[in-house]
Amino acid sequence: MLRLKLTLGLLATLIILLLVGIYGVWLFNDLGRAVDDVLRDNYDSIKVCHYMRTATARVNTFYTRGERPYPPFDQPQTLDEVEQQFKARFPTLERNAKTDEDKDLVGKLRDACAQYIQVYRQIFGYFKEGGFSNPRIGEVRQQIPTLTLRITNLSGKILDLNEQQMFKANRAAAKKSKDSIRLLMIAMISAVIVFVFTYARLGQSIITPIQNLTKSIRELRSRDFAQSLTVEADDELGALTKEFNAMAEELRNFYRETDRKFIELNQVIRAMMTTLPYPLFILGDRDEVSRMNPAAERLMDSLHSHGAMPNQIRKHLTDASMTGPDYRLDDLKQALLFRIDEQQLYFLPRIFPIVLEDGTIFGRALMLVDVTRFRWLDEMKSDMLSTLSHEIRTPLTGIRLVLHLLLEKSIGELTKAQEELVITAWSDCERLLKTLNSILDLARMESGKAQLDLQQVPAIRVIEESYYAFRDQPEAASHPFRMDVPGGLPAVYVDLERISLVFSNFLSNALKYSYVGSEVVLMARAYSSDFVRFSVVNSGPGVSEEDQARVFDKFYRSSANKGEGVGLGLSIAREVVQAHDGRIGVFSELEKRTEFYCDLPVAKQC
Repeated sequence: MLRLKLTLGLLATLIILLLVGIYGVWLFNDLGRAVDDVLRDNYDSIKVCHYMRTATARVNTFYTRGERPYPPFDQPQTLDEVEQQFKARFPTLERNAKTDEDKDLVGKLRDACAQYIQVYRQIFGYFKEGGFSNPRIGEVRQQIPTLTLRITNLSGKILDLNEQQMFKANRAAAKKSKDSIRLLMIAMISAVIVFVFTYARLGQSIITPIQNLTKSIRELRSRDFAQSLTVEADDELGALTKEFNAMAEELRNFYRETDRKFIELNQVIRAMMTTLPYPLFILGDRDEVSRMNPAAERLMDSLHSHGAMPNQIRKHLTDASMTGPDYRLDDLKQALLFRIDEQQLYFLPRIFPIVLEDGTIFGRALMLVDVTRFRWLDEMKSDMLSTLSHEIRTPLTGIRLVLHLLLEKSIGELTKAQEELVITAWSDCERLLKTLNSILDLARMESGKAQLDLQQVPAIRVIEESYYAFRDQPEAASHPFRMDVPGGLPAVYVDLERISLVFSNFLSNALKYSYVGSEVVLMARAYSSDFVRFSVVNSGPGVSEEDQARVFDKFYRSSANKGEGVGLGLSIAREVVQAHDGRIGVFSELEKRTEFYCDLPVAKQC
């Protein structure tokens, strides 16, 4: 229905414009053609008449004596040329003569021109008979002025008639132009009337309903779902109005159900947050606290922070923004210390995004996991290990000295069997002493008592220290062993003696677990603007994914490890790297490439 109205209104306007355009094209084409024909024909006749006037004047002037002693009657070329031009131009006059009067004048002009030419021919004949003294020349020449005047008068009359015809054609063209303009104005006014009528009708049936629909949509956006439009016509807009009313009803039901679910979800979240024993903070876009559970409220009240996040927590929020959406700390030594009511409480922060069902991120949540008891147990375990190792080390040193004296045979000779038993006991004693020393080093590292002598050291020197220390070992002889360090690497802040323990563990494991003849590479690369990555790469059986997750744990040995040791080397290496504020890790593919690496901080230029 609405499409039919639009089609009829626009079609009427289009038909009027097409008719006016077709008529205007035909009219202007006809007018131009008529004016062109009249102008062309009359202009040709006017040119012929002017030529005849000038031609007779030229002939008369040429055949007078002038400054010459006698007229040139012996030169008929000029007259011949004029006669040929007369014969060539008269058909134009005859063709353009439309009325009887025009034809009569053209006939008289033709006769006058013929007599004019004939008179000169007689003069030329008399001149040949008797020369200039022939008296008939003078008698005949007396006719030339009369004939010239007659030709001039007849040409003038033909000119006047052609001019009158041109004026008449101009008046006809002007009249036709006025009629055309009048007709075009009428057509334009008709088109405007049709357009205004169509616009008024369409405005009533289209624009007003669209405005009402726009107003209702705006109210829907402001959550006013009680809107319902009246269906005024059974057309496309009526169908649109019905669909809008149906959509508004569905939105009312949807938001009613959504509000109910939101209230239930909010109650569930509040219940979960209330029962959660750890402090939990819900953060907004700018990390401002938008909600917290009772445990978090108690913590903030105890810290007297007045709702502001403590600075040590803000530091981790900043780190989480740079490292990724999910941020957590697992090392107990990195736990945050809060002194509350003369008690020391330790918390590990866990920062994670709040992701909705559609994948959008609503914000972030910060949970502080209370690890005070675990920290106390860890410290007690470390102290116990230190004490136990120290207490065992003293008698072990005495046993070691006794075994050494027996092997030196200072108190007598030993049988071969006795010597073998003493050597085995001495070897086990040395291995046990080495294990105790590793446990003591690890305990000192974990307690933070190990002091680092940090200096700016070129990256190439860190590599060279370990390379030259292992190059001549027996294990390195069966492997191509090389350094790979590009130029231009920045210096790092390290304790060279402590960091050598890390590379010693990396290299000893790489040489022990590499295929025979495979290459072992000690390399360094720039890793971002803050770290230099030092790596040891080898080809061998590799480390499984399960072992990669635990290879740096204390006393952990994989099932593939059949050698000596108690699983403390990589644990010590991790403690050394973390003491340098660095990072340690491993990448491995089974039966292919394995890379142990540590990232050490770049020495900043002051």
